[in-house]
Amino acid sequence: MEATLPRTGGVYSPPAGTKGVSNTTIQSVPYNALVDDLTADANAARPITAGGTGATSASVARTNLGLAIGTNVQAHDAGLQSIAGLTTAADRMIYTTAADAYATTALTPFARTILDDSDAAAVKSTLGLAAIASSGSAADLGSGTIADARLPSSMGGKTFTGDVQFTEGVDFGSAVAASSTDLSRHLALWGTNYGFSITSNTLNYVSASEHVFHSGTNEVARISSSGALTLETALAVSEGGTGATDAATARSNLGANNASNLTTGTLPNARISGAYDGITTLSTSGKITTTGNEIEISGGSPRVRFSDTNTDAYDFWAYVDSNRFYVLADRDNSGTWETPHALELNASSNVGYLFGSQIITAGNYDGLGITPEARSIAAGNGLTGGGDLSANRTLTLGTPGNINNSTGNSVTSTSHTHALGFTAAEVHQGTGVNDTNLPIGHVISVFFSRAINRNATTTIRLYNNTVDYDLGGTGSILTGTWRARGAASENRQIFQRVA
Repeated sequence: MEATLPRTGGVYSPPAGTKGVSNTTIQSVPYNALVDDLTADANAARPITAGGTGATSASVARTNLGLAIGTNVQAHDAGLQSIAGLTTAADRMIYTTAADAYATTALTPFARTILDDSDAAAVKSTLGLAAIASSGSAADLGSGTIADARLPSSMGGKTFTGDVQFTEGVDFGSAVAASSTDLSRHLALWGTNYGFSITSNTLNYVSASEHVFHSGTNEVARISSSGALTLETALAVSEGGTGATDAATARSNLGANNASNLTTGTLPNARISGAYDGITTLSTSGKITTTGNEIEISGGSPRVRFSDTNTDAYDFWAYVDSNRFYVLADRDNSGTWETPHALELNASSNVGYLFGSQIITAGNYDGLGITPEARSIAAGNGLTGGGDLSANRTLTLGTPGNINNSTGNSVTSTSHTHALGFTAAEVHQGTGVNDTNLPIGHVISVFFSRAINRNATTTIRLYNNTVDYDLGGTGSILTGTWRARGAASENRQIFQRVA
C-alpha cells in the first residue's frame, strides 16, 4: 500500500492519532496501516532532502547528487594522476616521458624568450642573427671563426700567402704525374726543377742536378743527378745500416761473426764438432746413430714422438711422467694423443694397462678376480670329473642310493644317500597270510568287540582265520606301534602303523 505519512520538506512525520495513549485501546487498523507505511518507507530510496540520494544504484545516486562522472566531475585519468604527483618549482615545465607519464625539466627565462617568438625570423632576431638572416652573407660575421664542418670539402684556385699547417697530412687525390719529372701535379719545391711526384705506385724525387742534404751546416748525404745516394757517415745499425764501410766491420757490427746470433738457417756438418747442450728442437731427414749404449733425454715429463708419414698412419709417443711410462697414440690425426693410452706402466704399483685394461700378471690374478690355468678343480665325494683349467671341465654327480625311512645322510667316493627327514608310508610286498611285520604307514581293517578312541594305540593280533585282524584273542601280535584312525563299519576300525 502507498505510504500515507505526511512529509514536510521531504521529511516524514507521524499523523495525528497514530501514537498510543496510556490506558487506551490501540486500534489494529490504523496501527497496521502505520506499520505498513513504515515498512514501505524503509524499503524505498531515501530522498536527498532526508539525507539520502533518492536512488537505489551508485550511478543514479551520483547523477541525483550532481556528481556524474564525465558530466559533473572529471573521471580518473592516469595522465592527471602522474601530473598530480610532480613537484613543481620556478622556471620548470612538465613534459611526457611515456604514455600518461610526466616529468619536469628546466625552462629558463631565456628559453621562454625563444618560445614566445611566432616565426623563424623572430627567433633569429632574439638570437642576434638578424643581420645574417637578412643578407645571407658571411660578410656580416663580425667575430669568431667558422667551424670546419661549415667549410666545403673541396676548394680550388685558392692562394695562401702565409704558412699553411697540415695536422693530418696532404692528400693529392688519385691524380698521378705524367712522368717521373712532371711536377705539375703534386709537390713542386722550386719551380719545376725540384720536388716530389707520384707515377703509378712510385714516389719520385725530382732534382735538376746534384742535391745535397744537410743537418744544420753539416752535410749528411747527397744525391747525384744520376740518382746515386752517397752518405757522409755510414748509417748506424740502429738506423737500419751496418755502421761500417767494409764487409768485415759490417759483419762484426751486425754480430754475423758470432754463432750465438744465428736465428735461422742450418750449419753444415763441417762447422759442428764436439759436445753440445741446450738444443730444444733437433730435426733430421736421416737416422741418428751413436756408438754409445744409451741416449738420454732429461727434463720434466720427457717424451719422444714417432711421426709416421705414410697415409692413414698413426703417430706414437714414448712418454715418461713421474713414476709412469706411457706409449701414447694419435688415432684421429689431431696432433695430440687420445685415451685410453696404448700402454701405461706404473713403476710404483707394478701395475700396467693396455688400452685402458689392466695387464694380467702372476702377481695380480687374485686382485683382478682371475683364476690361472694352473689351478684345478677336484671332484669330491659323490662326484667324478674335474681337472686343471686349461680346458672346460665337467663334474658329474654319482648315482645316489635308494632312500627309505632307515637311510641317513652319507656319501661315498661315487655315490651318496640322504635322510628322509620324515616318516614315509611304505608298501608291503610280502605274501604270507601270517605276516606280522608290516611296513610303517601300512593301514589295516581290524575286527573289534570294543572300540578304541581315535589316534589311541593298542595291540593288534592275527585273527584265528586267514582273513581278519583282532584286538583280542591269542593270535600273533603285529610288530610296531599302531594307532586308531576311525571306524570302518559297525564292528571294524581302521589302524595305521606309525613306528
